Amino acid sequence: MNCLSENKYKDELPLNTIKKIKSILQKLGIYTIEHNWKNSVKGFYSVRVTIKETTLGTNGKGTTPIYALASAYGELMERLQNQSFFKLSIDVSDECFKYKGFYYAPDEKPMTADEFLNSNDDWTKYQLSSSKDSINKRTLMKKWQNISYEKTPYDFISLPYININNNKLSYIPIKMISKMYMSNGMCAGNSPEEALVQGMSEIFERYVNIKIIKEKINPPNVPSEYIKKYPKIYSMIESLQSSGKYKVLVKDCSLEKSLPVVCVILINRQDKTYFLKFGCHPAVEIALERTLTELLQGQDIKKMIGSTPYSYNPKNVDSYNNLLGILTTGGGTYHSNIFTKKFSYKFKGFIDNSNLNNKEMLKYLVDLLKENGYDTFIRDSSYLNIPAYHIIVPGFSEIEPFDFVESLDKYSKFINLKKVIRNINSLDNNKIKETLDYIKEDKDYNPFVPVTKLISTSIDGFTPWYYSTLGLFLAACYYKIGDFKNSYEQMDIFINASKFNYPNLKLYNYYKCVRDYIGCKAANLSFKDTINSLNTFYSKSMMKSVIKEFRKPENIFSYFGCMTCWNCSKCIFKNTCSYKKVEKIYKILKNQSSISNIHQENLRKLLD
Repeated sequence: MNCLSENKYKDELPLNTIKKIKSILQKLGIYTIEHNWKNSVKGFYSVRVTIKETTLGTNGKGTTPIYALASAYGELMERLQNQSFFKLSIDVSDECFKYKGFYYAPDEKPMTADEFLNSNDDWTKYQLSSSKDSINKRTLMKKWQNISYEKTPYDFISLPYININNNKLSYIPIKMISKMYMSNGMCAGNSPEEALVQGMSEIFERYVNIKIIKEKINPPNVPSEYIKKYPKIYSMIESLQSSGKYKVLVKDCSLEKSLPVVCVILINRQDKTYFLKFGCHPAVEIALERTLTELLQGQDIKKMIGSTPYSYNPKNVDSYNNLLGILTTGGGTYHSNIFTKKFSYKFKGFIDNSNLNNKEMLKYLVDLLKENGYDTFIRDSSYLNIPAYHIIVPGFSEIEPFDFVESLDKYSKFINLKKVIRNINSLDNNKIKETLDYIKEDKDYNPFVPVTKLISTSIDGFTPWYYSTLGLFLAACYYKIGDFKNSYEQMDIFINASKFNYPNLKLYNYYKCVRDYIGCKAANLSFKDTINSLNTFYSKSMMKSVIKEFRKPENIFSYFGCMTCWNCSKCIFKNTCSYKKVEKIYKILKNQSSISNIHQENLRKLLD
């Protein structure tokens, strides 16, 4: 057991893990780039691994460079084999989606809404029985159907997961899996047991994180004397605090239920901000180490990104957007009571599981869930020959509940927005206006997010101005349909937000000229009066350019050019867009999935 502990409960040395994964990928024609190395504090390393010529990548962290790199490659295999890049953000063409004769996996099963509602599968029965009585189930099914970007002849496509408490299969609609659980519970490792311990630990960690926010729980601090039992952990904390700028709080997040979860809060004494991370592992030393290294993943201690300003009475802590931000990007706001010494329960120490191997740890976690009334469902997705799985625990691991109608409505509108962006020049004004009205009603919309990021597309090089931000895209859309007042307002929002830090003064003044030209049209000024109004501040050449480009609102997108997804051969960005490279990766994954011989029933032997 000492050897396993020294290897951080990994069933293979990290260098061997890296070599094996790189060999598998290279044989498939997938090559990676290792970049963005960080090591601003002794004993804290992080790196990003990206698939060459794409933005598909994952982060890794560890106490040495080799452990950080193995972590990044392990997560890359987790995301690739579970196809999370594609299920959660990246859309593909219909032709690509149907490639190899299946949509998501060879063992998928089509399902009607009626079949779902009448299903006897454990997962489905749990979700239907726990949803609100006030919600009509058929109406809810229709909303679930509306969130799919892809087109299929079926209401749902479902994938089999096995309930390892009773060895029964449940067929779960893939869109429900992706929307409700996102990447929570996805995992990969050197052995099935190592992978599943990692995935289970992530589920515990996120469950506790959500519960602490929603119930305003203040876990007790772990005393310094207790941490000194683990000299390496104590040394890492001392390294973080050595400059005097930071204070580290370590919290016992077991919730008096023996949950092996800890939390570390990095407090910036100078600017009064904080950064908070949760971690979990049956061996508390590993939980602490992972939580600490997670703090500085992709970060420089001298310039922490995403820290939250402290406020005694913070707003929107319980909001969905704050919770989602914490669970997906790691940054967000917590109730101020978590910084006080008025704890919700007393610290009593952690259960010592350091003598267990990964198989025993897996059983420990599954039994812990079972004792608390939860079933564990697992899907094997190890078709690239690295053990990879997705674990879901109904009632415990959901990021969103099954009957979260508001989120489903919002997401279906977002799907429509993506379709508008990709087909803007072929849509009539009514369709565009419908989408604009939805965005205007959305209090959470971010006018400064790049349009290419919204549709998970990477274009290397020049794009027309209206793809720079969503706000500018909306300005162009409003202009196209003749709503000059709203077009002016969107341009004005962008300009006012950029006035102190826009890097290109000439381009910034161009945007201002565009805004003011649109303002003149909103005021119904004649052409002559428009010129007279603008020539005091703008050069003749700039005015001439703007008038030429914006003379005909209906041709705004034709003049500058736009995307033609998925007709790549006719797209003006065909030589700079990463889509074709991403599609190649997707097809490689489907090729390997199609020849795999994975049977979910084999998971029945997992805990024997």
